[in-house]
Parts: sequence; C-alpha cells; structure tokens
Amino acid sequence: MSNFTQLHLHSSYSLNSGTIKIDDLIVFAKKNNITSLVVTDYINIFSAVKFYQKCIQSSIKPIIGSEIPLLINENHKLDNIILLCQNIDGYHNLNKILSHIHTSRSSHLGANLDILEKYNSDLICLSGGRNGICGLSTLNKSTVEVKKILDKISKIFTNRFYIEIDRTERQNESYYHDISLSLASELNIPVVATNDVLFLSETDYEANEVKVAINQKTKLDERANQIEYSPNQYFKSEKEMISLFSDIPSSIENINEIVKRCNFKFPDFKYHLPNFPNPSEKDDVTYFKDCCENGLKKYLNHNRIDQKKYKDRLNVEINVIQSMGFASYFLIVQEFILWAKNNDVPVGPGRGSGAGSLVAFVLGITNIDPIKYNLLFERFLNSERISMPDFDIDFCMNKRQKVIDHIIATYGQDKVSQIITYSTLSARQVIRDVGRVLDYSYGFVDYIAKMIPFSLGIKIDEALKINKELLKEYKTKDDVRNIIDLAKKIEGLPRGVGTHAAGIVISPSDITDFMPIYSLEDKNELITQFDKDDIESIGLVKFDILGLTTLTVMDEATKLISKANKKFDLDDIPLNDKRVFDLLKNKMTTGIFQLESLGMKKYMAQLQPDRFDDIVALVALYRPGPLGTNMVDDFIANKHGAEIKYEHPLLENILSETNGLILYQEQVMEIARSLGNYTLGDADLLRRAMGKKKQEEMEKERSRFVSGCKENDINESVSKSIFDKMEKFAGYGFNKSHSVAYAMLSYQTAYLKAYFPTEFFAAALSSDMDNTNKIINLLTACNQMNIKVNLPDINQSDFKFLPINEKVINYGLGAIKGVGESAAAHISEIRKQDGKFTDLNEFCTRVNLNTVNSGTIEALIYSGCFDEITDKSRSYNIENLQKSISYGHKKQSDQASGQNELFSGNTITSIKIKTNKNITKILPSLNELIKERKVLGYYLSSHPMVSYKKEISDMNLKTISEVNNLILNNSDNKFNSTISGVIIDSRSQKIGKNKFITIYKVDDGTQQINISFFEDKYIRYKNILKEDIILFFYGEIYIDDYDSQLSMKADKIYSLDEAREKFSKFLSITLSSDIISKQKIYDIKNIIDKYDKGKTKVILSYRTRDIIAPINSDKDIYVKITDNLISDIKSIVGDDSVVIKYQ
Repeated sequence: MSNFTQLHLHSSYSLNSGTIKIDDLIVFAKKNNITSLVVTDYINIFSAVKFYQKCIQSSIKPIIGSEIPLLINENHKLDNIILLCQNIDGYHNLNKILSHIHTSRSSHLGANLDILEKYNSDLICLSGGRNGICGLSTLNKSTVEVKKILDKISKIFTNRFYIEIDRTERQNESYYHDISLSLASELNIPVVATNDVLFLSETDYEANEVKVAINQKTKLDERANQIEYSPNQYFKSEKEMISLFSDIPSSIENINEIVKRCNFKFPDFKYHLPNFPNPSEKDDVTYFKDCCENGLKKYLNHNRIDQKKYKDRLNVEINVIQSMGFASYFLIVQEFILWAKNNDVPVGPGRGSGAGSLVAFVLGITNIDPIKYNLLFERFLNSERISMPDFDIDFCMNKRQKVIDHIIATYGQDKVSQIITYSTLSARQVIRDVGRVLDYSYGFVDYIAKMIPFSLGIKIDEALKINKELLKEYKTKDDVRNIIDLAKKIEGLPRGVGTHAAGIVISPSDITDFMPIYSLEDKNELITQFDKDDIESIGLVKFDILGLTTLTVMDEATKLISKANKKFDLDDIPLNDKRVFDLLKNKMTTGIFQLESLGMKKYMAQLQPDRFDDIVALVALYRPGPLGTNMVDDFIANKHGAEIKYEHPLLENILSETNGLILYQEQVMEIARSLGNYTLGDADLLRRAMGKKKQEEMEKERSRFVSGCKENDINESVSKSIFDKMEKFAGYGFNKSHSVAYAMLSYQTAYLKAYFPTEFFAAALSSDMDNTNKIINLLTACNQMNIKVNLPDINQSDFKFLPINEKVINYGLGAIKGVGESAAAHISEIRKQDGKFTDLNEFCTRVNLNTVNSGTIEALIYSGCFDEITDKSRSYNIENLQKSISYGHKKQSDQASGQNELFSGNTITSIKIKTNKNITKILPSLNELIKERKVLGYYLSSHPMVSYKKEISDMNLKTISEVNNLILNNSDNKFNSTISGVIIDSRSQKIGKNKFITIYKVDDGTQQINISFFEDKYIRYKNILKEDIILFFYGEIYIDDYDSQLSMKADKIYSLDEAREKFSKFLSITLSSDIISKQKIYDIKNIIDKYDKGKTKVILSYRTRDIIAPINSDKDIYVKITDNLISDIKSIVGDDSVVIKYQ
C-alpha cells in the first residue's frame, strides 16, 4: 500500500494562511484512502494533540511537524525549513526549537544553526520549497552561498535532509527549481516533492486569499498582483503528483520513505504532577498526613464536636488520597491558597465538589466543614473512579495576578505557564471582515452583519434559516451573496490566540518537555501552545485560578468598614441572623451573590427563608432543570406545611433538610448507601451512571439496589419506586458541596448589605463601574434602602464610589465613560493639594491637560460634574471647552516661564474666572440628558419622562418599577399591561429554528425592562422604534427564564400622541372670566384648525370666581393631542388652563 501524503501542509491553525480544518482533513483522507497525514503549521503545533487523536481514531498515521524560519543571526531572517518528528525524541526537540523561537526575543522569529545543531536529533528536515533555503531567495544569492548553507544543514541533519521541490506555477519557479536540482545532485541530497498545501480543493483559493487579506488588513483588490500564493496549492492526489513529477520519480518515492521513517507516538497516558517544594525533611506523603492531622487538631481544639467522627473521616480521606498518588496535589494547592490568605488576597470558601473534602478543609483549601453540612468526599474523589482531583479556586478579581506571580516564583518560569485560547471567526465578525477586504462600504456590511441574530455560536447557515429578511437579501442581491458565500468558507477558522481567563499549568520539569511555548507579541506574554483540553489529554495538571468579583466587593467593603473604625470580621458572623433573613424575605437582594435575579427574588418572597439551609437549597434549585419541573414550588409548599410522605423511614433523615425532595447528588449517593448497601464509592458511580441515562446499565443498577434493599427488609415495590425517583431526580440533582460554598458567599454579602449598606454599595458600585446594567440595578437598590448616591461632582467625586456617612455615597468618576483611573486619580490629587475647583476655566489651569485631555473633560461636563460650579448650561461649556483648554495651556505656560500676570487677547480675556459661590444651577435639557446617558449609560440627573410623569400617571398606567413589584408579589408569573419609557439599547437574538427576536431595553426612570419583538411586530413598528423618545408598549409581562430579567413580549406600540388619543377622555380648555372674549375663542379655534384632526374631544369652558360653565359650540371639536398643540393653546390661555382629562 502506498504511503503517499502531502508533507508540507498548513492547517487553519497557521494564522497567516491556510483554510484546512482538522476535521475536514480527516474526512478528506478517509474519502481518498490516504493512510498518513502531515501538518506543518507555521512556527506552531497548536493542533498537534487534536490532529494526533483524530488520526488515531480514524486509523490514519499522524506526522507532526512545523515550518520554521531559519536565521543567520538574530537580525537577519534567512528562509523557512520544514521539520518533521520521527519519534517522541524528535517531538521533544521540535518543542525546544519552537519554544526558543518564541522566547528568544530577537528582532525576527526564527532559529539559527546553533539551535538546530543542539536540537536536531530525530527530526527530518526539508529545505522549505519556494519559501525555503533554496527557493525564491536564490534570486538574490550566489549559488556558492546557497550551496554553503545546504551543506551545513545536511551535515546537521545527517541522512535526514531533503531538498523540497513544489510545482505550483508561481513566479520564477523554474529558475530556482533548476538551481535546487543541480545542488541536490552536486551535494548528493535527496529530493522530495511537495505542494505547499493551504486548502483542500482548488475552489478554496479565493477563501485563502480572503483570510490572508484579513490577517494583513488589506483589501483583496490590493492583492490582485500578489505572487505569494497560487490556486494550485490544494491537496493534490498521488496520481496528480506522479504526473507532475514524472521527470523526478525519486521525489515521489521519497515521500513514502519519509512517511516510513516518521513513527511518532504520544506516550501512554499518565499524570505528570508538579514537584511540591516541600519545606520539611519528610517525604511528601508523610508531610501531607502531618499537615492534615495538625489542621484537624487545631480545629477540634476550638470546637466542641465529635472528635472520633472527624478523625475517622480524615483517616479515610488520607488513605484514599495517598493510594491514588495525589498527596502532593493537595499540598501544592494548599501552599498557594495559604500564601494568598497571608498576603491580603481574598480567597473563596470553596467551589465545586472539593468543598466535600475534610482534608481540603483542615488544610485551609476550603472554609466549609463537610461533616457539618453532610457533604461527601466520594463525590469529589473516588478510588473506584480514577481521575485527577480538580480544585477550582476563587480569588479576589483585582489580586488574582498576585497568586499567579507567586506560583511562577515558587516553581520557576520554565515550569509554569498560562494557557492558550483560540478566537475564531464568528458569523457576524467574519461577514464584517470579508466585507471589508472586498471593499464594500461600512454601512452596507454593517447592515448585513446586524441581520445575524445575536446568539452565542450561531452559524451563518442558521442565520439564513432564521432571518427571512437576510435570506431574501442573499437570494436577490449578488453583493450580499458574494460576501456570505466567502464568509461561510472561512467561518469558524482560528482568527487569533489569547490567554485563558483562569487556567495555568505547572509541570514537573520544563514545560517544553511536554509542549512548546508561544509568545503573544502584543502583550509580551508567554503561553502554552496547547489549549486546556489538550493539556489534560497529555496528563499535565491544570489549575484554575479564578477571579470572582464578589470577593473583591467583600474585600473592599470590609476595608471601608475598617476605615470607619468599626471592628468586623466576616468569618465570625452568625449564620442565623434575623436582619439578614428579613432582607431576603423582603426581596432586597440586589447585589447579593447568586440571589439578585428577579426570579430568585420571587422565590425568596415565597419561601421566606429563615435558615442557612434554605439558601443552600435555593442556590441548587434555581437552575434550568429544576425550574422546568415543580421542584421549586414543591420545596416551598413543603416548607410551609404541606404533608411530606416518606416511602421508607430511612429516607426522612436523608431528605428532611430539603423538605422531602431529592435535591442534591449527595442525597442520591446517601440513599444508595443507607437503603441499598452500596459503598459511597459505588454510590458515586451510580450517580454518574444515572446522569448518563444508559438503559442497560440502569437495569443492572436497579437490580443491585433492589437486592440491597431486600437485605434491609425493604419491600421490593417500595425499593423500585425509590429507585425510579432517584433516577428521575438524579438528572436535576445538584452538587451540594458547591451549593453550600456559594450559599456561604450569598449569606456573607447579605450580612454586609444588612449591617453596612453604604460600604457594601460603594464597594459593589466600584467593582462594576464598566457594567451599566449592574450600576443601574445597584442605584435602584440604593434608592430602595433610602441611601442617596450624589451626582458626579468634580469637587466631591474620586475614582471609586465612596461612602460619606450611613446614608450617602459619592459617585465614582470611574463610572463615566471616557474617564480613566489615571485621570480621576490626578483630579483627586490636585483637589487634595490645592483645594476645590471654582469653575471650568480654573480647572483647566490646574490639571495636567495631557492626563486629563479634552475627551475626558467633555465626558465630565456631559455627566454633570461641573453643574455645581457653573451657571452655564452643559452645552455652553462644551461649545467653549477649547477656549477653556487654551486658557489653561496659556496659564500653565506663563506660570512655567515665571509670568504671573494675566495675558491679553480678545479670546482669552473674554473668559472670566468665576468665584461666586451662589451658583444658579441650570437643569439639563433633553439633548443634554441624552448626552449624559451616552457617557453614563443611563439617565441620572433627570429623565425624559419627568415632564410627563403626572400625565402618564393620569392615564392610569403603572411605572416599570410598579410592574416589577406586581410580578414579584403575585403568584401569576405573567400578565398583560401597558408601560411607557424610552429605548436606550437594542439587540437581536436567536430563539429557535428559523426564529429570531429583536430586544429593546426600555427605561422609565424607575427601572428598566427588556421588550422583545417577533419578526412580524418588528417589521410593523420598526419605523418608530427610536432611542430617547417616549413610547408606550402593550404586551405580556413576565420574568425571562434565560436571564431572569423583567421582560415583555410586545404586541402593540404607541407614540406619545397616539397614547394620548387612546387613553384621553377629552381636552379641557378653560378661559378665566378676565380674558374670555370672542377673539380668544376664535384664536383657539384657529390654532386647533392648524393641527391634524383626531379622536379627542375638546371641551371649552369659562371660569368665574364661583362657577365653571361650558362654552357652547356649533359643533363638537376633535383634535389629535400633541406637545405643540398644547404649547400653542397655553400661550393664549395660560399653563393651568389646559388639561388633558384621562379619568
């Protein structure tokens, strides 16, 4: 059988060029009976593990290689060569070479001959073809020079060096081929044929060109005369290659020879744990046991508990951990967690099933006593199920990097690395990129891209099925079809690389013994070339160093509390505090970890929690699975007295904490042990089997459970019924260990909010300054607790939100878009040094106008920061901002040069510095409010709805806040209503096959609501769906299951004028007796005649001191009420004489 393959192939993981997906390559090989495959991506082996595994699964021989640049010296790039791994030693050497390329920091990426000399063993080298050492570059080199290089490399790679020839019909090909063949003959170097493959089919050439253009940020037309690539660079068949190289048959034979010589195989799987830096003279196992026993002893000394129970449990866990060889893993995790706690880095109480381990607790890895909460170690680590323990650890978001830096310092830079992630060309992004390189206008491309529904992972083909408007454009417009067809070909390809948000890897030896390192040039960071899944596939240990904002909030709040000289330790709070539970019962949970969603508030109100276990249960219940059943309702009903029937007395002790329901995975395990005589290890396997729902396996387990129950004198029909319930609820069961750990954070944040609300809110607002939705919700919560948040103020605000007293918080400048931390810190420092600012001009004379630039000052003005020190409008200050800045520059220049007098000039002297403290504050106009919303993300100082508040109330319409309270306090989860507000944001979202919706965020000054429009409604109303104008929406109000936000499914929309016409009874115009005249009535009728007729009746009256009487008219008058109409009439009769009657 032939071993033919292509030896030089770029997959899509070659970020500069290449469109071949690994899955597609495997399918192609199987279809064409190709038994071996090679991938030689440019200076990386990103795909090596995936490629290897998928080849093995398909009985294809994988050959791993890479194309790398060769350097003469660090400042001069030569040409490329191809390196192929013959075996595992060759793979290790390729790792070393690639890592050197990415860590050497030379001006060019590449390897010099010294590196090749050092790491050449078990690697086959090809000369690189057109871009290689005897390719295109021979045009600028003498034959002697080329011969000298080839001779050096052939001596380095003794009997493992081949001259590579590719025939792809590119410029000057015949010239350098002749030189290559001549030198090969002269130096007795074998020749091998390749095709420099970039795509599978000839028809994919244009797609590759588009990818190259995207990467190079050029237009496709600008590449019309490029000579880099050719349509012939597809995966040619053996027959085509034999024909193409019929004059050099040995070049085809050498393909087979090279394939035979390459027999790389990843080692059999085993774990590669890091070497723990043991501070004692004991071995790791003994030291681990001592640490555990000492930790338990310390805990027992401070707590009156059953010592034997704890010691027995600890011994069981220690024995399991030691037998599985994981003692050092626990010590490694303990070391960096204790370091964090000792270095002011807040650490979470636990996460996931690890909180079920007593060893983890006594080592200080978690803060949860697993025995106290009936947590099972076997859920975390089971000797019957060999797998690496996995602690995911939460750290304070702002200090997480300190922990990573400590780990690097402890284990060494060469053994620790952050982990790579690959960004891909998503549907919207790829359409934008393709449109740009094809040189279509931004507006046109943006129009197409926005028709892709906003849905994670959506594909272009799905979007075409969902959005009929997009499909119509695709079918009827050639330009749209051209963009989309090309976009589909490169959709999903890797676009770039980044750093995993949490994962780091620690290896027992140099990381390059396992995989190469890659450099992120823009960030000056080194990361692994394998992603997290591939790292685990080769047995290395990944540690998730997670950042949790809640810990940052708790840390900041605690520090603010300490500043106020209040003694407080969050670890010492009681878990049965009435004020905390009252807060939860009253739905005051905004900002509280895991409990702040509307859905959770609703269930809190119904449950009326009064013990910590209730919080644990709700954290577990509030998930899609249980919410899709009646589990939550049953749990609440049972708590409030519904009869609970246990099928067997043994169940009561297991299920009483969850009001008779099987809620936790640990309960399934406990039932299997107590009733069915399972070991906890076997019970864990049962739990996992139930989750997989394999029928044959379930029947075996059912039989075993029934048999075990029989030994405990449990009736067969009862045991079968219990097993059925276990099987059903196992699909919804939650990890109790995780639930307890996160419920602890919920309770702690609730305690902070209940007892130290201003410190808590200031910390929460500061931690989410970039999240507009969070800020809005927190400001609303402050208002509910009668806490005032001052408006942004240049003389009061610092970068963060800060508490002033128990009822007042100062706004943080960092929450203003366009105001960075350095600018805010500089403003605060100047104010601290020299006192408060007196006006905008004086401000510009004192601050560094490079640090606080014009864009920053503009944002400060629009946010209202200068409102308290100016009697001018925001618009006026914006119009004169450049004059103020010029004044500031001149003043600072004069001071620097020793000139203290004011300078002259009409422009400058016309600006006077005001020091008057009695400023008359000007309220912002509607346009200024809109600008305020742009820089803050919401209306703060006022709202467009304010002027219409009474009128809308007269319409008998509820505010969004009132609607929110209705749905929280009602058993009905849905009802129809009309609300009013202004649109502040919009997006499209996929909701199912061939369906998408457009969602608008609407704000009325009391709260916000997401209003969704299905396609028919959207098309009908899209012309009036504009931002910042008052609209009225009628539809079904509900709490969205997906994001737990207050939502409406819109049915009808009205403009303000249409709402007035719909809800008004009549327009009352009353003339006082001192102004009534025929002329006045005539003037009123003339005004009315100028406007459109409508359906609202006009009632004219006159008023004396004693009576109001109607003015008779020949015929009834009807109008369409508008602001202009009302304004014109008021100009004649006065403001108080014109009233729209709604009741």
